[in-house]
Amino acid sequence: MTFVGFRNFLRMFEDPIIWQALKNNLYFMVWGTIIIFGFSLFFATIMARKKYREIGFYRIIFFFPNILSIIVVGLIWKFIYNPSFGLLNAFMEAIGLGSFTKVWLGDVSTVMPALVVPQAWMYIGFYMLLLFAAMQNIPESFYESAKLDGAGEFKQLIHITIPLIWETMRTAFVFFVINAFSKTFNLVYVVTRGGPSRSSELLTTYLYQNAFEFSNYGYATAIGVFLFIILFVISIVVLKFTRAEVYEY
Repeated sequence: MTFVGFRNFLRMFEDPIIWQALKNNLYFMVWGTIIIFGFSLFFATIMARKKYREIGFYRIIFFFPNILSIIVVGLIWKFIYNPSFGLLNAFMEAIGLGSFTKVWLGDVSTVMPALVVPQAWMYIGFYMLLLFAAMQNIPESFYESAKLDGAGEFKQLIHITIPLIWETMRTAFVFFVINAFSKTFNLVYVVTRGGPSRSSELLTTYLYQNAFEFSNYGYATAIGVFLFIILFVISIVVLKFTRAEVYEY
């Protein structure tokens, strides 16, 4: 063993793969946040406000992907995206969109959007139930008063629902940010292993490759420290800039 000081950290900052991997992690975080929280809030609001009799069934259906192992989710979507016998290309050909079929996981322009979809499919149900549970605690009298004042569903969502569940949303977002940098490893490793041409490489997959394929443990440790710092900084920033007045009811 040879002590190299900060040489691994210097090497890391000069490594273009690190910056590509960080960019991909941020891609998962940003687009995952927009899609997952957008749909979760939408479905949670519908279930909380419409009082459907089948609400228990809908909750099971939406939450079901979350109980699957992320490895299983990755294998399912790898089959769906298969260019030869996958369901997606077959469906597009069946409805007359055969010219738009692609090698979804083999094209650098489509691989990242294609990976965000199974991530969203898996987590929308979890965050939907989290927000739905928070909405259940809001007194119905708040909405009745808003209706009497002429507020529609959208204004009720903006001025009543979101402010009253904001603390839950903040906590959920921090939890999701951590998942976007850690749990996406299993999905990407199973589906693409960082390819093609490292266009879906993540900090965690690159760390794993250096540690367990190249036995470059020092460099892998430096990447791990870098990942910890990024997560710490993002979590602090999120908590600071999403702080809002807490409403008691």
